[in-house]
Amino acid sequence: MTLSETIRLSNEISQQLFPCTSESQVEEVFSKFKIRKAPEKMGLLQLCMGVKNYSPAPPYNLTAEQQYEDILLIFLDGSWRFLV
Repeated sequence: MTLSETIRLSNEISQQLFPCTSESQVEEVFSKFKIRKAPEKMGLLQLCMGVKNYSPAPPYNLTAEQQYEDILLIFLDGSWRFLV
């Protein structure tokens, strides 16, 4: 896959994630695009929210899955939508 195809696909996934308001809707988008790994899911949610850096709250030794759950909760909270 070329860089431009990767960017296009990431933007398409981000557009489909934007209106999601539940975990099941988010997981449905990831399932549709065969996104299974936590780091990939985190990156796409961050792209959608316009977040460049993620700093977890203590404890700092979270697994990738725990970090994904943290970012998912932030995404589902929806307050980021007022900032984009």
